[in-house]
Amino acid sequence: MSSEALRLLGLALRASRLAVGEDMSREAVNAHKARLLLLSSDAGESTRRRFQNLRTEKLPLLELEQSKAELGAALGRESCAVCAVTDLGLASRVAALLAAEHPELAPYAEALAARQAKAQRQKKEKPGKK
Repeated sequence: MSSEALRLLGLALRASRLAVGEDMSREAVNAHKARLLLLSSDAGESTRRRFQNLRTEKLPLLELEQSKAELGAALGRESCAVCAVTDLGLASRVAALLAAEHPELAPYAEALAARQAKAQRQKKEKPGKK
């Protein structure tokens, strides 16, 4: 994962747009707030299985090259096996950065970018609240 993608995850955490850890990530999924799930390369088998079962067409689960310790360090934690990006724009950008390094992830990045574009169009079409 590029340093820019890790920087974006740190930004998402500071902006309260990143759920860190299994419990918080699962809560974000159950509340329909998660937009992208990220799994460390050395996540335990039970964690991997639980989050594989939570992923959907609209909620991709991407495995990172980073270990739990490396991902945790980027987020100011000792370790982190899984996290959930809850902001569609940040999720789209992180997926695009990952797809630039790993072309096999391009379909996920494209799907998130399309969802973001649709959300922006809908936001522009809605009359503003006063």
